[in-house]
Parts: sequence; structure tokens; C-alpha cells
Amino acid sequence: MGTAGRLLLAALLLAGCSAPAQPAMAEVRVPGIPVTLTADNGSLLVGLRREGQSLVPALVRRAADGTTTEIPVRAASPYGLLATWQSITARDGRYVAVGGERGGAHGNVRWSVWAGTADGMAEQPQAFSTFGGWGAGDQVDAAATPAGTVLVGSWESAQVGLDVAVWTGQGDTWTRQSSAGTTLESKPGALGFATAATGLDQGVLIAGWRLADRIEPVVWRSTPGVWSVTTLPDAGSSATAMAVRCWGRNCLVAGQVDGKLAAWRFDGGWARVGGLPEIQISDKDHLAAPVEVDGGPALVVTNGGRVELVRIGGSTTELRGPSGPVTATAVVSGKLFVVAGGRLWVN
Repeated sequence: MGTAGRLLLAALLLAGCSAPAQPAMAEVRVPGIPVTLTADNGSLLVGLRREGQSLVPALVRRAADGTTTEIPVRAASPYGLLATWQSITARDGRYVAVGGERGGAHGNVRWSVWAGTADGMAEQPQAFSTFGGWGAGDQVDAAATPAGTVLVGSWESAQVGLDVAVWTGQGDTWTRQSSAGTTLESKPGALGFATAATGLDQGVLIAGWRLADRIEPVVWRSTPGVWSVTTLPDAGSSATAMAVRCWGRNCLVAGQVDGKLAAWRFDGGWARVGGLPEIQISDKDHLAAPVEVDGGPALVVTNGGRVELVRIGGSTTELRGPSGPVTATAVVSGKLFVVAGGRLWVN
């Protein structure tokens, strides 16, 4: 066989090992800048930001047939009028959201909480001390559970730094639960930081990291009345857990280990996923929540100038069309939705 023949054979063999070409994604036009995506019983909730409008936060619901309906949003405070959605949950027809906007003398984020249904979303005014004031931290995520939605963030610790903190709602009133004496509490030599949360069984699973003798990825899990913490395994010299999603009792956490994309899978116990592509991820990057594609877990990540679908235990393919940082993902009725570079796409 000549040189040309050998080159042709090598090219054919390499082509046979590559993933199938992914069809180009189509842009979905929405009346604002898409910020959050939430699956809602066969429909998609898209949290929007309308720059320069008197009411900045907006919400639309996209049905399975592609028709879009705007959900009325009613603010009750000056900062609510300007809020950017941080997280929106949907469970049993009930929506809960948290949003924020910087302001005040110190430029801190002024957080607002919202609740409603497909008929409308309204801000629930809270006492300033609920999310603000001395000792206030940030809001990170919201997680829907059978008992209601839990807000996850941080608050000043009685010992050192900030604790991981949770808020629960009763009617229109939200109350921060004490982290003292639980695994959510920071201690000298072990400071905890939450990055994302989701519902699991009857409780909440929080992903984040802990500053101990090194930076280590951890998850906190609530069962009725009890919080536990687990350090994720095979975490190199420095690692963080940055995003999480569960399907039934199976979960996937995405993050970084020594500056490279990493993932951990939960199926009764935690194990690091092998075989991921070497994609550079810093602890300052944002990772969107994992998704389930064709029956298996996957990640949608930015790799250089490309947006890629990384199937856990499978292939990695470029998603043609979107570009820029991936900030939100959802799968609804078998369709993958991605927010990248401030635009919404569907496959």
C-alpha cells in the first residue's frame, strides 16, 4: 500500500472513532435576555432580563409545541423591579424564585423572593433582615422538595467566616434556619461554600467546596432533621463542586479538579467519573447544571470557542450554533435547551 493509501486508511479509522455529527441547534427568540431555564411538566420556564425596562425581570412559558406564553410578573419593591433571576423552581404547578440586584451604600446584592403559578408571579416582600443587614451573605440557588422550596445561600457564622445557610417558607414569610451545630456550620480549619443545590428524595443536596488543608469538593445532604457532608473522592490537590442535578435517586455533580473538568456520580455512593475530555475549568468559571440526554447524564460546557455536549461514559460532540459561556441548561420533552452567550438554543 502506498503512502496515499495508508493516509486514507488512517483518516477512515479516525473518522470511525469520532462521535456522530450533531445537528445544528436552532435559536429560540424570546422577549428579553434569557437567564434561567426550568423544566415544568412538559413545558419550559425561561427567566428573562429586560434591560432598560421599568420592570426588568420577566418570565415566559414555552409549551411542547413551541408556543410561548408570557407569565405576568409583579414586583413589590424598588429592587424587585430591577432584579435578575438567580434561580426558579417548579413543582406541582407552583413556582418559587429568588432574584437580586446590587444597590445601597455598600453595593451589596438586595435579594428578593417570588412565588406564583402559570397565571402570575409576585414578589413576596420580606423584612430587611431576612436576606440583608449585618452578617448577610448571598443567595446561591433554590431547590424544590416535597415539603416546599428551600433557598440556599450563606450567612455569617458564629465561629468563623460564613456558614452555608438555608431558608424555608411559611406562607409569604421566609425564615433562615440556624446552621449552628450542623455540618453547614463553618469551623476554624473548615470553611464551607455552597455553589448549587437541587432536591433529592425528601430533602436537599447542596454542592460546593470547603477550605481545609486544601480546597476540596463537598456535598451537603439533608434528610428529615439532619444534615450530613461528604467529601467527593479522587479530588487531586485542589477541586470544587460547581453544579448539581438529580434524576430520582441518581445525581451528577460537575466541577473542576486541578483546573480540568470533573464530575462525580451518585448511585447510593459517590464516585468520580473517568474518561472526561481535558477541558480547562477554573474555580471562577460557571458550570450549568447537568442534563439527561437520551437516557444518560451529560454536561454542556464551553471549550475554547466551542459549546460541547459531554456524555458521561460516552462521546463528546460540538453543539453547532451556540457560542459563549454556557449559563443554563434544561431538557424538556426530549429537547435540549441551552443558554449560551445570552441567547437561547434548542436542538
